Order: sequence, then C-alpha cells, then structure tokens
Amino acid sequence: MLPVVEAFVKAIDLMGDLRREKYTADYALLGGLALSAWVRPRTTRDVDLAVMLAPEKTWEEVAAFLTSRLRKRIVVKRGSARTNIKEKISFRFGQIEVDLIGTSGFPLAEEALRAAPTARVFSKRVKVVTPEYLILLKLLPLSPQDALDIRELDQAADRRKLRALARKHFLSDRLAEVLAGR
Repeated sequence: MLPVVEAFVKAIDLMGDLRREKYTADYALLGGLALSAWVRPRTTRDVDLAVMLAPEKTWEEVAAFLTSRLRKRIVVKRGSARTNIKEKISFRFGQIEVDLIGTSGFPLAEEALRAAPTARVFSKRVKVVTPEYLILLKLLPLSPQDALDIRELDQAADRRKLRALARKHFLSDRLAEVLAGR
C-alpha cells in the first residue's frame, strides 16, 4: 500500500476510534485528498481533517487520547491568523503528516463540515468537504499550490453556490482575483 493511502486508512480508523470514545462529534476530509475526490488526483504528503469536538471535550483530552494510542507525544497547536485555525493537532504516520483542524471558532470550517457529503476514498467511507467549501478554505492561506487547486476545483464547483458562499464569508474579491489568475 502507498504511504499516503496507508496513512489515510490509519487516520480514518483513528477518527472512528475518537468518535466511538465520544471525543469527536464529526469530521470531514479536506485539503489535497479531498481535492482528489472531486478533480484529478494530485500528490499530497498530508491528510487534513476538519474536526468538531464532542460537547464537553477539549483538544487537550483528544491529544491525551492520541498520545496513549500512538505512543508518541501529541501537542495542540493554537491559532493561525493566516488561516483562521484556532486549534490544530498534527502527528505523523510514517512519512505522512495528519492534521486535525478544529472547527470551533472557525465558522467556515464548521459550515463546510456540516455540508460535507459522504464518499468512498481509498476503500473508506468518509465525509468530504465540497468543492465550493474547499475553494473558500484554500483562499485563506492561499499558497501558490492553493491557487492552482482553486482553479482546478472551479471546474467541479457549482459556481452560483460558490459565489453566494464567497459573499457570505467576505471572500468574493479574493476569489475573483485567484480565478482571474492574479
């Protein structure tokens, strides 16, 4: 099995454990692997998941669970003004990074998670963020790779829905610039 596929399968199994143990309420795939569910697959070195914690649970409790399960120290990372991420946990499966991105205090990510349909990805059934929300989430950090991904995802997106969501989240100007190639 390819390293990214193996890491993805392990990460989804681990997310199932977190949900069964009532640490998380919901999660959805985003990032490069989610993009591959909607358009031409591309190489990625990480598995990104939007995660909604269960009521009364904290990221520190999730980190403690992961530390005991993975037998390695897991740390909660706080805040990133560049992306609106308030809480995130990152860990490695082999050579692949797994990022659990909190939806609390990040309305766009929470909305994307709630709207995500379920799809089969590498033999696992998992919620996958829609092209419209992936585009908006990629507008926040907007690396050169994100700009390329956005132009590719635009072909799979419902443009009317995308424009409405961009207006709602005050991203219309940024979206127009990226789609125009600027």
